[in-house]
Amino acid sequence: MRKNPILTIMLCVMTLICVVSCASTKEVTTSMKTNNVDVKPRESFIVDWTGRGFGVEASPQWMQTLFLGNSDMCKTALGIDNSYIVKFSLGQADSKVAAEIISKVLYNSQRSEELKTTVLSEASITLDKDAYKAISDAAIVAKVKDISGHELVTQFTQEWVTINKDTGLEESRFDCYSIYKIPKDIWLETIKSYMKSVIPSLPDTESKKKMAESINKIYEHTTSNDLKTKEEKIAEINAKQEAIHNSAPGSNPDDLVWLDVLETACNIIF
Repeated sequence: MRKNPILTIMLCVMTLICVVSCASTKEVTTSMKTNNVDVKPRESFIVDWTGRGFGVEASPQWMQTLFLGNSDMCKTALGIDNSYIVKFSLGQADSKVAAEIISKVLYNSQRSEELKTTVLSEASITLDKDAYKAISDAAIVAKVKDISGHELVTQFTQEWVTINKDTGLEESRFDCYSIYKIPKDIWLETIKSYMKSVIPSLPDTESKKKMAESINKIYEHTTSNDLKTKEEKIAEINAKQEAIHNSAPGSNPDDLVWLDVLETACNIIF
């Protein structure tokens, strides 16, 4: 990744100013929010990214459409055969290396969140209140542990700077998207393994049978290639955030950090 020398100098000078004044960017960012509402204007810019020196766009079209639920352009751009499905994970940190590591580390938990959401959506239709509560409690702690066959294809990293227009202070962050390809039969096995960890929590044989029979529906939902709009994606993220804030059954406070990063990324790349 080729660094912009002018930007580097600017960031170094800004760092020195922050040290001398004993005021951190983190503290400014915190003070900018009151009851989750921004009270000081901020503006964000992508300043560097993977492949910039080779003419790659800051937010490639294939990445945007993958973010919104369609993997066709991603498969073409990265040479992924249609026999695979594509998943991605997103990590955010103060450095490129840390963002790349976090993105890979979080892949399992983000697949767990995806399956939890899909399973509970199906359970809300299929099960009665008591059974739904039981599987919700199990889904909160259930994890995707085995990702054998989930192959990392590439990582795409963006460096972006947020400027507080009132103070002039800058906050630099790195987002890293880890793109994985998975054979369809392996993804089905991943779903089955997850279901084996939540179905035993159900109180009766009939509800267990209903959820076992829903595996194909869960597979179809999690391999859907429907392209959402940015507004639809934001609404989906916000609904999950609200469910956590309201302590809805099956909501996990640990997912809030990931959802906040996802919302920020959505606003940055579009």
